[in-house]
Amino acid sequence: MTNRLALPHHPLLRTLWRNSWVLGVWLLLFGLLFWYSTLIPVFGPFQIASITKNSLPLVYLAIGQAIIVVAGGIDLSLGALLLLSNVVAARFMEGQPAGVVAAIGVALVAAMALLNAFTGLLIHRSGVPDIVVTLATSYIWSGLALWILPSPGGGTAPEMRWLFTGSPSGIGGSYWPPLLMILLPGMLVALWARNTRPGLTLYAAGSSRTAAQLAGLDVRQAKILAYALGGSMAAAAGLATVAITGTGDPRFAVGASATLNSVAAVVLGGIALTGGVGNLFSVVATGVTLIMLNPILIAMGVNSNNAQVIQGVLIAGVMMIGGLSTFLRERQS
Repeated sequence: MTNRLALPHHPLLRTLWRNSWVLGVWLLLFGLLFWYSTLIPVFGPFQIASITKNSLPLVYLAIGQAIIVVAGGIDLSLGALLLLSNVVAARFMEGQPAGVVAAIGVALVAAMALLNAFTGLLIHRSGVPDIVVTLATSYIWSGLALWILPSPGGGTAPEMRWLFTGSPSGIGGSYWPPLLMILLPGMLVALWARNTRPGLTLYAAGSSRTAAQLAGLDVRQAKILAYALGGSMAAAAGLATVAITGTGDPRFAVGASATLNSVAAVVLGGIALTGGVGNLFSVVATGVTLIMLNPILIAMGVNSNNAQVIQGVLIAGVMMIGGLSTFLRERQS
């Protein structure tokens, strides 16, 4: 007799079983999209473009947070890195040709990766919990963002705006560019994490640091790599934000809200906060889902202030269910 649930014998069924949470969150997203289409008078390319482009910053931030959580950490400074990337991009991209803007974007992604890699190294060397170190660095990055751009302003090139929004002006346009910019990074990161030695090392380090060390894996390198990738995704979120809004915004509240939403997307995506468990592609769906909650509530006629409260309650409730389900799944396995 055993308390464990038997896995299906067929390879396809076994794969579906092991990825049931991923399938569930994607089905939930499609269900919400269908429901939303019945609540508004017209649902077409414009609405799809609006949903996809507005979801980009949170999806990128959630992917970065998920990588770090899988490796056994958590980063409360990702929202502040988004702010820093956003204001640097807006400050230096304004009025520049497309080639210069592209170079600045690439350099910014690399710089944020190095900056956050240093945070990962600091956590490993000091032994101070991730949550303490990243909370401190969040104030540092937010302060730098405010120093670089004291008030909202700046801009970017039309080509940059088209890449993330499907329109040179950031309004309307095709939904294909932002849709591809959501799906491709999520798929590539998820495949990399599950099919390469560095990616599997992140899972091993997050599951059991001691066991990973005994197996000869470089836990220090895994920590640094996870934080570097998280920083690069935060930079991508900052670039997407300046492309969507057309300006930089250094407000601390924006970064704090983005960080909390990224953690919520990770938990809703079935990734255990204890590390080592979860499919990174699931946070793509949960990131879009979190963005859609408020428009759906408003379309239902709920007051915008009340919608925020209801949205918070829904997120908290689903996070509790997700955490309980992950705990039970770990016990069964």
